Amino acid sequence: MNNEIRLALVRTLPFLIVICAVMILIKRGKFKSEELDLRKPQSIKYFLIWTIGFLLYSLLVEFLLYSSSILEIDKWNHSLSSSLILIPGAVILAPIAEELLFRGFILNLLNKKKINNHLAVLIQACFFVLLHNFTYQNTLSSNIGIVQSLVDAMLFGYARQYTKSLYTPITMHMTGNAIAVIERFIF
Repeated sequence: MNNEIRLALVRTLPFLIVICAVMILIKRGKFKSEELDLRKPQSIKYFLIWTIGFLLYSLLVEFLLYSSSILEIDKWNHSLSSSLILIPGAVILAPIAEELLFRGFILNLLNKKKINNHLAVLIQACFFVLLHNFTYQNTLSSNIGIVQSLVDAMLFGYARQYTKSLYTPITMHMTGNAIAVIERFIF
């Protein structure tokens, strides 16, 4: 196994482990899937509004940042074999695992503690930002990335609470990550 594939696996396997661990915990009765809102949205209409709204919001933000020459995108420079690991990891596994953790467990815990909904959404969003921006560089692009992560995480949290389904923010998150991957091939 070459080094690039090994690195791709190291970046992707933690997401798979989180998903498997959550499924085991649910199967063993430690958590109920309903507590995490692992159910279809109460309304397909609102699921589509949140998902399509997020798609349009993401495309608009990326367009504005790109046209202002603020958006910094690294070209995709991975081999086919590592890409076959990294792309599903980024577009499918990472959103599922992160939504289970942040909008599933953390938001559920905050809701159980009777914390105000808006504060609960903000707190889980801050944890999300900490995970995604641990290599802070104090550049304009880095600061914009932090704000984008915070806004995205808050939108994901509100989507989960509004639709009563974790599937809504999972789909939104997959959409955002797919856009980020596609940009690396286009720009």
